Amino acid sequence: MTDTQPGDWAELVSIALVGTDRRPVPQAAGPGPGADRASQDPALVLLSQAALSALAWRVGRPPERFEGTLPAPAPADPRPPLPEPAARRLRTILESYPKYLPEWLAAVRAAGYRLPAAFLPPLLDLGRTNMLIRVDLAAVAGEPGRWLVAAGGNWKYLLREARSQLRPEDWQSPDPDDRIAYVAGLYLTDPAAARRLIRETWAGERVPVKLGLLALLSRYPDQEDLPFVQTLIRDSSKQVRDEATLLAGSLERKRDKPQPPDFTAEVARLLAGARGIGRDLHNFVMTRTGEPWPLDGAQLLLDALVEHGRRADQPAWTGWIAEQLQVAVADNAPVALRDRVAALVAEQALAMAPGGPGVNQASRIDLVSMLALLDFRRDMLAELAPPLF
Repeated sequence: MTDTQPGDWAELVSIALVGTDRRPVPQAAGPGPGADRASQDPALVLLSQAALSALAWRVGRPPERFEGTLPAPAPADPRPPLPEPAARRLRTILESYPKYLPEWLAAVRAAGYRLPAAFLPPLLDLGRTNMLIRVDLAAVAGEPGRWLVAAGGNWKYLLREARSQLRPEDWQSPDPDDRIAYVAGLYLTDPAAARRLIRETWAGERVPVKLGLLALLSRYPDQEDLPFVQTLIRDSSKQVRDEATLLAGSLERKRDKPQPPDFTAEVARLLAGARGIGRDLHNFVMTRTGEPWPLDGAQLLLDALVEHGRRADQPAWTGWIAEQLQVAVADNAPVALRDRVAALVAEQALAMAPGGPGVNQASRIDLVSMLALLDFRRDMLAELAPPLF
Protein backbone atom coordinates (compact mmCIF):
# COMPACT_ATOMS: atom_id res chain seq x y z
CA MET A 1 0.00 0.00 0.00
CA THR A 2 1.40 3.40 -0.92
CA ASP A 3 1.34 6.48 1.24
CA THR A 4 0.38 9.03 -1.40
CA GLN A 5 -1.62 12.27 -1.61
CA PRO A 6 -3.71 13.52 -4.54
CA GLY A 7 -1.48 15.39 -6.94
CA ASP A 8 -2.13 18.11 -9.47
CA TRP A 9 -3.89 16.43 -12.39
CA ALA A 10 -2.28 18.58 -15.10
CA GLU A 11 1.18 17.87 -13.68
CA LEU A 12 0.50 14.13 -13.48
CA VAL A 13 -0.66 14.07 -17.11
CA SER A 14 2.46 15.96 -18.14
CA ILE A 15 4.71 13.46 -16.34
CA ALA A 16 2.89 10.53 -17.95
CA LEU A 17 3.35 12.05 -21.42
CA VAL A 18 7.11 12.60 -21.16
CA GLY A 19 7.79 9.50 -19.03
CA THR A 20 8.88 9.03 -15.45
CA ASP A 21 12.43 8.32 -16.61
CA ARG A 22 12.70 11.85 -17.99
CA ARG A 23 10.62 13.67 -15.38
CA PRO A 24 10.51 12.40 -11.80
CA VAL A 25 7.35 12.16 -9.75
CA PRO A 26 7.31 14.92 -7.08
CA GLN A 27 8.76 13.51 -3.88
CA ALA A 28 6.25 15.34 -1.68
CA ALA A 29 3.54 13.11 -3.08
CA GLY A 30 5.66 9.99 -3.23
CA PRO A 31 5.79 6.90 -1.02
CA GLY A 32 6.30 7.05 2.71
CA PRO A 33 9.10 5.51 4.74
CA GLY A 34 7.38 2.14 5.20
CA ALA A 35 6.63 1.42 1.52
CA ASP A 36 7.64 -1.86 -0.10
CA ARG A 37 9.90 -2.21 -3.11
CA ALA A 38 6.99 -2.17 -5.62
CA SER A 39 5.90 1.23 -4.38
CA GLN A 40 9.34 2.58 -5.24
CA ASP A 41 8.61 2.11 -8.96
CA PRO A 42 7.99 5.67 -10.30
CA ALA A 43 5.34 4.42 -12.73
CA LEU A 44 3.35 2.76 -9.92
CA VAL A 45 3.66 5.87 -7.77
CA LEU A 46 2.38 7.99 -10.68
CA LEU A 47 -0.59 5.67 -11.22
CA SER A 48 -1.39 5.76 -7.51
CA GLN A 49 -1.37 9.53 -7.46
CA ALA A 50 -3.53 9.68 -10.61
CA ALA A 51 -6.08 7.28 -9.09
CA LEU A 52 -6.27 9.31 -5.88
CA SER A 53 -6.54 12.58 -7.78
CA ALA A 54 -9.38 11.29 -9.97
CA LEU A 55 -11.22 9.84 -6.98
CA ALA A 56 -10.87 13.07 -5.02
CA TRP A 57 -12.55 15.07 -7.76
CA ARG A 58 -15.30 12.50 -8.25
CA VAL A 59 -16.31 12.61 -4.59
CA GLY A 60 -16.38 16.40 -4.64
CA ARG A 61 -13.13 17.52 -3.08
CA PRO A 62 -13.40 21.29 -2.42
CA PRO A 63 -11.30 23.40 -4.79
CA GLU A 64 -7.96 24.46 -3.37
CA ARG A 65 -8.67 28.07 -4.20
CA PHE A 66 -11.95 29.80 -5.04
CA GLU A 67 -11.92 33.47 -5.94
CA GLY A 68 -15.55 33.85 -6.99
CA THR A 69 -18.66 34.75 -5.00
CA LEU A 70 -20.86 31.94 -3.77
CA PRO A 71 -24.55 32.32 -4.76
CA ALA A 72 -27.15 32.97 -2.13
CA PRO A 73 -28.85 29.79 -0.87
CA ALA A 74 -32.01 28.65 -2.61
CA PRO A 75 -35.12 30.18 -1.04
CA ALA A 76 -37.25 27.98 1.17
CA ASP A 77 -40.44 26.61 -0.35
CA PRO A 78 -43.25 26.36 2.23
CA ARG A 79 -45.48 24.20 0.04
CA PRO A 80 -45.96 20.54 1.03
CA PRO A 81 -43.74 18.05 -0.81
CA LEU A 82 -45.03 16.10 -3.76
CA PRO A 83 -46.36 12.71 -2.60
CA GLU A 84 -44.04 9.83 -3.42
CA PRO A 85 -46.58 8.06 -5.71
CA ALA A 86 -46.89 11.28 -7.72
CA ALA A 87 -43.09 11.54 -7.95
CA ARG A 88 -42.93 8.00 -9.33
CA ARG A 89 -45.70 8.89 -11.75
CA LEU A 90 -43.73 11.89 -12.98
CA ARG A 91 -40.79 9.63 -13.83
CA THR A 92 -43.11 7.47 -15.92
CA ILE A 93 -44.62 10.52 -17.64
CA LEU A 94 -41.21 11.89 -18.55
CA GLU A 95 -40.01 8.53 -19.85
CA SER A 96 -43.13 7.22 -21.62
CA TYR A 97 -46.12 9.60 -21.55
CA PRO A 98 -44.91 13.20 -22.10
CA LYS A 99 -48.25 14.05 -23.72
CA TYR A 100 -49.84 14.00 -20.25
CA LEU A 101 -47.32 16.44 -18.74
CA PRO A 102 -49.52 19.56 -19.29
CA GLU A 103 -52.46 17.93 -17.50
CA TRP A 104 -50.19 16.68 -14.71
CA LEU A 105 -48.53 20.06 -14.15
CA ALA A 106 -51.91 21.82 -14.07
CA ALA A 107 -53.08 19.35 -11.41
CA VAL A 108 -49.91 19.84 -9.34
CA ARG A 109 -50.35 23.59 -9.55
CA ALA A 110 -53.95 23.33 -8.39
CA ALA A 111 -52.96 21.00 -5.52
CA GLY A 112 -50.16 23.33 -4.37
CA TYR A 113 -47.33 20.82 -4.06
CA ARG A 114 -43.62 21.51 -4.49
CA LEU A 115 -41.49 19.38 -6.75
CA PRO A 116 -38.39 17.43 -5.70
CA ALA A 117 -35.40 19.50 -6.80
CA ALA A 118 -34.03 16.68 -8.97
CA PHE A 119 -36.98 17.02 -11.37
CA LEU A 120 -36.48 20.73 -12.04
CA PRO A 121 -33.68 20.47 -14.66
CA PRO A 122 -35.44 17.94 -16.95
CA LEU A 123 -38.72 19.84 -16.72
CA LEU A 124 -37.00 23.15 -17.44
CA ASP A 125 -35.36 21.54 -20.46
CA LEU A 126 -38.78 20.49 -21.77
CA GLY A 127 -40.12 23.99 -21.22
CA ARG A 128 -37.56 25.40 -23.64
CA THR A 129 -39.42 23.88 -26.59
CA ASN A 130 -42.89 23.19 -25.14
CA MET A 131 -44.46 26.58 -24.55
CA LEU A 132 -47.79 24.98 -23.58
CA ILE A 133 -46.39 23.98 -20.17
CA ARG A 134 -44.58 27.19 -19.29
CA VAL A 135 -47.28 28.91 -17.24
CA ASP A 136 -47.97 25.87 -15.05
CA LEU A 137 -44.29 24.91 -14.90
CA ALA A 138 -43.33 28.35 -13.63
CA ALA A 139 -45.99 28.14 -10.93
CA VAL A 140 -44.96 24.63 -9.89
CA ALA A 141 -41.22 25.41 -9.94
CA GLY A 142 -41.83 28.47 -7.75
CA GLU A 143 -39.05 30.59 -6.34
CA PRO A 144 -36.59 27.65 -6.08
CA GLY A 145 -36.99 27.20 -9.84
CA ARG A 146 -36.30 30.87 -10.48
CA TRP A 147 -33.25 30.64 -8.21
CA LEU A 148 -31.95 27.68 -10.22
CA VAL A 149 -32.46 29.52 -13.51
CA ALA A 150 -30.69 32.63 -12.20
CA ALA A 151 -27.78 30.48 -10.98
CA GLY A 152 -27.16 29.14 -14.48
CA GLY A 153 -28.61 27.12 -17.30
CA ASN A 154 -30.41 27.67 -20.59
CA TRP A 155 -33.78 28.29 -18.96
CA LYS A 156 -34.00 32.07 -18.99
CA TYR A 157 -37.54 31.89 -20.33
CA LEU A 158 -38.78 30.99 -16.84
CA LEU A 159 -37.77 34.41 -15.50
CA ARG A 160 -40.34 35.99 -17.83
CA GLU A 161 -43.21 33.89 -16.49
CA ALA A 162 -45.57 34.95 -13.72
CA ARG A 163 -44.46 34.72 -10.11
CA SER A 164 -46.68 33.24 -7.43
CA GLN A 165 -47.68 36.77 -6.39
CA LEU A 166 -47.70 40.13 -8.15
CA ARG A 167 -44.83 42.29 -6.91
CA PRO A 168 -44.97 46.01 -7.77
CA GLU A 169 -41.18 46.16 -7.50
CA ASP A 170 -40.96 43.86 -10.52
CA TRP A 171 -42.76 46.41 -12.66
CA GLN A 172 -40.44 49.16 -11.39
CA SER A 173 -37.36 47.04 -12.06
CA PRO A 174 -34.95 47.93 -14.90
CA ASP A 175 -34.62 44.20 -15.66
CA PRO A 176 -36.77 43.35 -18.73
CA ASP A 177 -37.49 39.86 -17.37
CA ASP A 178 -38.98 41.26 -14.16
CA ARG A 179 -41.21 43.68 -16.05
CA ILE A 180 -42.45 40.98 -18.43
CA ALA A 181 -43.05 38.60 -15.50
CA TYR A 182 -45.18 41.24 -13.79
CA VAL A 183 -47.43 41.65 -16.84
CA ALA A 184 -47.60 37.86 -17.24
CA GLY A 185 -48.87 37.62 -13.66
CA LEU A 186 -51.34 40.42 -14.26
CA TYR A 187 -52.76 38.51 -17.23
CA LEU A 188 -53.59 35.62 -14.88
CA THR A 189 -55.52 37.84 -12.46
CA ASP A 190 -56.86 40.74 -14.55
CA PRO A 191 -56.36 40.41 -18.34
CA ALA A 192 -58.05 43.74 -19.05
CA ALA A 193 -55.66 45.53 -16.69
CA ALA A 194 -52.71 43.79 -18.34
CA ARG A 195 -53.75 44.97 -21.80
CA ARG A 196 -54.35 48.48 -20.53
CA LEU A 197 -50.91 48.58 -18.91
CA ILE A 198 -49.23 47.44 -22.14
CA ARG A 199 -50.91 50.17 -24.18
CA GLU A 200 -50.24 52.93 -21.68
CA THR A 201 -46.54 52.19 -21.23
CA TRP A 202 -45.58 50.90 -24.67
CA ALA A 203 -43.92 54.08 -25.96
CA GLY A 204 -41.40 54.17 -23.12
CA GLU A 205 -40.42 50.48 -23.16
CA ARG A 206 -37.13 49.12 -24.45
CA VAL A 207 -37.07 46.60 -27.30
CA PRO A 208 -36.53 43.49 -25.10
CA VAL A 209 -39.59 44.40 -23.04
CA LYS A 210 -41.64 45.15 -26.15
CA LEU A 211 -40.83 41.74 -27.61
CA GLY A 212 -41.82 40.03 -24.35
CA LEU A 213 -45.09 41.95 -24.22
CA LEU A 214 -45.86 41.02 -27.82
CA ALA A 215 -45.34 37.39 -26.87
CA LEU A 216 -47.94 37.81 -24.11
CA LEU A 217 -50.37 39.43 -26.55
CA SER A 218 -49.88 36.37 -28.77
CA ARG A 219 -50.40 33.96 -25.89
CA TYR A 220 -53.66 35.63 -24.87
CA PRO A 221 -55.11 36.80 -28.21
CA ASP A 222 -58.01 39.22 -28.10
CA GLN A 223 -59.67 40.87 -31.08
CA GLU A 224 -59.75 44.16 -29.19
CA ASP A 225 -55.94 44.22 -29.39
CA LEU A 226 -55.92 44.27 -33.21
CA PRO A 227 -56.06 48.08 -33.71
CA PHE A 228 -53.25 48.57 -31.18
CA VAL A 229 -51.10 45.82 -32.70
CA GLN A 230 -51.56 47.29 -36.18
CA THR A 231 -50.01 50.55 -34.96
CA LEU A 232 -46.91 48.64 -33.83
CA ILE A 233 -46.09 47.71 -37.42
CA ARG A 234 -44.53 51.20 -37.64
CA ASP A 235 -42.33 50.70 -34.55
CA SER A 236 -38.72 51.91 -34.80
CA SER A 237 -37.38 48.38 -34.12
CA LYS A 238 -37.36 45.93 -37.02
CA GLN A 239 -37.75 43.00 -34.60
CA VAL A 240 -40.84 44.59 -33.09
CA ARG A 241 -42.26 45.39 -36.52
CA ASP A 242 -41.79 41.81 -37.69
CA GLU A 243 -43.39 40.29 -34.59
CA ALA A 244 -46.26 42.80 -34.67
CA THR A 245 -46.91 42.00 -38.35
CA LEU A 246 -47.17 38.29 -37.57
CA LEU A 247 -49.48 38.91 -34.63
CA ALA A 248 -51.69 41.31 -36.57
CA GLY A 249 -52.04 38.75 -39.36
CA SER A 250 -52.99 36.04 -36.86
CA LEU A 251 -55.61 38.25 -35.22
CA GLU A 252 -57.07 39.22 -38.60
CA ARG A 253 -57.42 35.59 -39.64
CA LYS A 254 -59.13 34.71 -36.38
CA ARG A 255 -61.44 37.69 -36.76
CA ASP A 256 -62.63 36.42 -40.12
CA LYS A 257 -63.25 32.91 -38.83
CA PRO A 258 -66.52 31.97 -37.12
CA GLN A 259 -66.50 30.99 -33.48
CA PRO A 260 -65.66 27.32 -32.95
CA PRO A 261 -68.84 25.26 -32.66
CA ASP A 262 -69.98 23.55 -29.50
CA PHE A 263 -68.11 20.25 -29.24
CA THR A 264 -71.07 17.99 -28.49
CA ALA A 265 -73.37 19.59 -31.04
CA GLU A 266 -70.76 19.41 -33.79
CA VAL A 267 -69.91 15.76 -33.07
CA ALA A 268 -73.63 14.92 -33.22
CA ARG A 269 -74.02 16.80 -36.51
CA LEU A 270 -71.03 15.09 -38.12
CA LEU A 271 -72.10 11.65 -36.94
CA ALA A 272 -75.53 12.21 -38.44
CA GLY A 273 -73.96 12.97 -41.82
CA ALA A 274 -73.42 10.51 -44.62
CA ARG A 275 -69.87 9.58 -43.59
CA GLY A 276 -70.31 9.19 -39.82
CA ILE A 277 -66.88 8.09 -38.63
CA GLY A 278 -65.02 9.78 -41.46
CA ARG A 279 -62.55 12.48 -42.36
CA ASP A 280 -64.80 15.40 -41.45
CA LEU A 281 -65.30 14.09 -37.93
CA HIS A 282 -61.60 13.26 -37.64
CA ASN A 283 -60.52 16.74 -38.75
CA PHE A 284 -62.86 18.43 -36.29
CA VAL A 285 -61.87 16.27 -33.32
CA MET A 286 -58.15 16.77 -34.01
CA THR A 287 -58.62 20.55 -33.81
CA ARG A 288 -60.02 20.13 -30.29
CA THR A 289 -57.27 17.94 -28.84
CA GLY A 290 -55.32 19.38 -25.95
CA GLU A 291 -58.45 20.91 -24.41
CA PRO A 292 -60.97 19.41 -21.97
CA TRP A 293 -63.98 17.82 -23.60
CA PRO A 294 -67.51 17.80 -22.22
CA LEU A 295 -68.49 14.39 -20.90
CA ASP A 296 -71.60 14.12 -23.06
CA GLY A 297 -69.64 14.85 -26.24
CA ALA A 298 -66.95 12.33 -25.34
CA GLN A 299 -69.63 9.73 -24.56
CA LEU A 300 -71.31 10.37 -27.90
CA LEU A 301 -68.03 9.88 -29.76
CA LEU A 302 -67.19 6.75 -27.79
CA ASP A 303 -70.54 5.10 -28.52
CA ALA A 304 -70.20 5.93 -32.21
CA LEU A 305 -66.73 4.35 -32.31
CA VAL A 306 -67.99 1.18 -30.62
CA GLU A 307 -70.88 0.87 -33.06
CA HIS A 308 -68.53 1.55 -35.96
CA GLY A 309 -66.30 -1.30 -34.77
CA ARG A 310 -69.23 -3.75 -34.70
CA ARG A 311 -70.10 -3.26 -38.37
CA ALA A 312 -68.26 -5.41 -40.88
CA ASP A 313 -69.26 -3.28 -43.88
CA GLN A 314 -67.09 -0.29 -42.99
CA PRO A 315 -64.57 0.85 -45.64
CA ALA A 316 -61.00 -0.19 -44.89
CA TRP A 317 -59.76 3.42 -45.05
CA THR A 318 -61.77 4.31 -41.95
CA GLY A 319 -59.58 2.05 -39.80
CA TRP A 320 -56.82 4.60 -39.23
CA ILE A 321 -59.43 7.28 -38.49
CA ALA A 322 -61.05 5.11 -35.82
CA GLU A 323 -57.63 4.39 -34.28
CA GLN A 324 -56.75 8.08 -34.00
CA LEU A 325 -60.19 8.95 -32.64
CA GLN A 326 -60.02 6.32 -29.91
CA VAL A 327 -56.62 7.66 -28.76
CA ALA A 328 -58.04 11.18 -28.81
CA VAL A 329 -60.92 10.05 -26.59
CA ALA A 330 -58.51 8.44 -24.11
CA ASP A 331 -56.32 11.57 -24.01
CA ASN A 332 -58.96 14.30 -23.84
CA ALA A 333 -62.18 12.88 -22.38
CA PRO A 334 -62.95 13.42 -18.70
CA VAL A 335 -61.64 10.51 -16.65
CA ALA A 336 -65.25 9.96 -15.54
CA LEU A 337 -65.69 8.23 -18.91
CA ARG A 338 -63.46 5.44 -17.62
CA ASP A 339 -66.33 3.49 -16.00
CA ARG A 340 -68.27 3.45 -19.26
CA VAL A 341 -65.21 2.13 -21.12
CA ALA A 342 -64.66 -0.53 -18.43
CA ALA A 343 -68.25 -1.70 -18.91
CA LEU A 344 -67.72 -1.92 -22.67
CA VAL A 345 -64.53 -3.95 -22.14
CA ALA A 346 -66.52 -6.39 -20.00
CA GLU A 347 -69.21 -6.65 -22.69
CA GLN A 348 -66.54 -7.28 -25.31
CA ALA A 349 -65.01 -10.06 -23.20
CA LEU A 350 -68.40 -11.72 -22.77
CA ALA A 351 -69.09 -11.53 -26.49
CA MET A 352 -65.80 -13.29 -27.23
CA ALA A 353 -66.16 -15.93 -24.50
CA PRO A 354 -67.18 -19.52 -25.33
CA GLY A 355 -70.93 -19.59 -25.78
CA GLY A 356 -71.10 -15.82 -26.29
CA PRO A 357 -72.52 -13.98 -29.31
CA GLY A 358 -69.12 -14.17 -30.97
CA VAL A 359 -66.94 -11.81 -32.91
CA ASN A 360 -69.81 -10.40 -34.95
CA GLN A 361 -71.23 -8.74 -31.83
CA ALA A 362 -67.86 -7.58 -30.44
CA SER A 363 -66.53 -4.16 -31.39
CA ARG A 364 -63.18 -4.10 -33.15
CA ILE A 365 -62.24 -0.91 -31.36
CA ASP A 366 -59.29 -1.44 -29.00
CA LEU A 367 -61.21 -0.66 -25.82
CA VAL A 368 -58.58 -2.31 -23.63
CA SER A 369 -55.90 0.18 -24.71
CA MET A 370 -58.34 3.03 -24.26
CA LEU A 371 -59.15 1.83 -20.74
CA ALA A 372 -55.45 1.56 -19.91
CA LEU A 373 -54.83 5.20 -20.87
CA LEU A 374 -57.89 6.43 -18.98
CA ASP A 375 -56.76 4.43 -15.92
CA PHE A 376 -53.33 6.01 -16.17
CA ARG A 377 -54.84 9.51 -16.22
CA ARG A 378 -57.30 8.69 -13.45
CA ASP A 379 -54.57 7.39 -11.15
CA MET A 380 -52.31 10.30 -12.12
CA LEU A 381 -54.89 12.81 -10.92
CA ALA A 382 -55.92 10.77 -7.86
CA GLU A 383 -52.33 10.78 -6.59
CA LEU A 384 -52.45 14.57 -6.48
CA ALA A 385 -55.77 14.83 -4.62
CA PRO A 386 -55.47 16.20 -1.06
CA PRO A 387 -55.79 13.59 1.70
CA LEU A 388 -59.26 13.09 3.16
CA PHE A 389 -58.01 13.50 6.73
